[in-house]
Amino acid sequence: SRVIKASANNARGKYTTKKKATVSVFGDTGNSTFSSGSFTVVNSQIWKSDELPLANELFPELTRSVFELEEEIIRQTDPPLPAADGMKQSSSERRSPSTHCAVNRNAQFTPHVDSGRGKGQTVSMIVGLGNYTGGETIVEGKLYDIRYNPLEFDGWNMLHWTAKIQGERYSLVFFTPDVSSELDTNKAK
Repeated sequence: SRVIKASANNARGKYTTKKKATVSVFGDTGNSTFSSGSFTVVNSQIWKSDELPLANELFPELTRSVFELEEEIIRQTDPPLPAADGMKQSSSERRSPSTHCAVNRNAQFTPHVDSGRGKGQTVSMIVGLGNYTGGETIVEGKLYDIRYNPLEFDGWNMLHWTAKIQGERYSLVFFTPDVSSELDTNKAK
């Protein structure tokens, strides 16, 4: 979350941190204001934990709808899903439903690779929603139009970021952290 770009037009812009989500507010023309931010929701039907993000409690219908959308994308798309160049994919296997989803609003990410609780994660799937232009996801330097077009990519190993956005853009990034190493460490204690 520290990789969300704040607009240079506004000194009030703030970044999100690992401890707390804040909002970046900026104007694209000086007259209108857009807010941006990011939070994560968890699919509690799959991820069995007593510790769910606050967003699950605040937005239960959104959480349910986000994971229903992922299941519908998986169901309606013949394998494999569209993927960034350089991805190794099986041509016959369907994507498994994710345990986590980052929900982003007008978030323009700077170049980064993903990090998280585990030592890796499954392949990410991103899809853009909203009335916007630009906002492509750039993976290893190549632009991908994700507006209503899901894309799989390896967020842990492939450098990715967001092109400049005009309008209101939401993106959903589905993933499942690999916590097996973490679980093995806890068992040894």
